[in-house]
Amino acid sequence: MGVEVEDDALLVREVLGGDVDTFGLLYDRYAGLIRAICHDESPRDLHRAQDMCQEVFLRGYRNLVTLKDPEKFAGWLVGIARLVCQEWRRRRLRDRNRFVADPPEQAADPPEAASSEDADRILAAIADLPERERLALHLFYLQENPAEDARQVLKLSRSGFYRLLDRAGAHLKRRMGNDWESNR
Repeated sequence: MGVEVEDDALLVREVLGGDVDTFGLLYDRYAGLIRAICHDESPRDLHRAQDMCQEVFLRGYRNLVTLKDPEKFAGWLVGIARLVCQEWRRRRLRDRNRFVADPPEQAADPPEAASSEDADRILAAIADLPERERLALHLFYLQENPAEDARQVLKLSRSGFYRLLDRAGAHLKRRMGNDWESNR
């Protein structure tokens, strides 16, 4: 599943031309990435992340006519996701009930013993990384996009993208090394 910039531009033009159903293809292509971004920003609450993801795509659809360069759809959508997450954080800070404990997160699927715990620990460590490092890891490793496409979404040169991935990997390794040792 690669992020195909040329295809994005074609799909955006079709949606703007009146083919509303084509937006579903853009959704299918980017929903996982946007949900991951929202999941990292919420206190790892899947339901909130899904709600925020839906808001991102609604705004994207409503404001698609403002997108100046259809080839930059992915980066534009990530920008909307950042904005939605920022607004959510502000609302949460203003919420008088924020000190009331959230109900425990309900798992959609039954947990899978130790591998589920390890995956949760890795995802938590990724969520603690700086935003651009998180995005690079999500795009390249978790969403399995080719490096060329992922770097275009992040607006980086090829070497800049690989440096960012290296830095993210080093931070993650340090973080996991400390957490991993204390939990084993």
